[in-house]
Amino acid sequence: MSTYGGYQNAYRQAAVGTMDQNKLIVMLYDGAIRQIKLALKHMAEGDIEKVHTSLIKSKNIISELMASLNMEKGGEIAKNLQTLYSFMFGQLIEANMQKESKPAETVLALLLQLREAWANIGKKQPTSPQTSPGMAGEAKRISLKG
Repeated sequence: MSTYGGYQNAYRQAAVGTMDQNKLIVMLYDGAIRQIKLALKHMAEGDIEKVHTSLIKSKNIISELMASLNMEKGGEIAKNLQTLYSFMFGQLIEANMQKESKPAETVLALLLQLREAWANIGKKQPTSPQTSPGMAGEAKRISLKG
């Protein structure tokens, strides 16, 4: 790796390390949404290898979201998010194994709603390093179908 590449990585790590928790969560949602959209595009094109890669990346992001939950401080919201993330994880596995778009579309719809809710929370609350997943001031109802 070049020295320049090392500086870029150090900059990225410093930027992420100083970013507030809410922005990080929104970025994770953005990444998962992007990967699922790519998977759906690749499904339509019949590119199975790229479908697999995109779904694995989105599944890894969901795992990261699940791991970031603060179950002690988050209370009922954290428990609900954990259940929802577990459901999404399973749907992504099903989409990958069956190469079907419906489970991935279900997860995409949920992620879009959650992303909107987290983005709105970030606008309403002053940024604080203590903000953690599962500690939202307001909760938005999410419909779960399927």
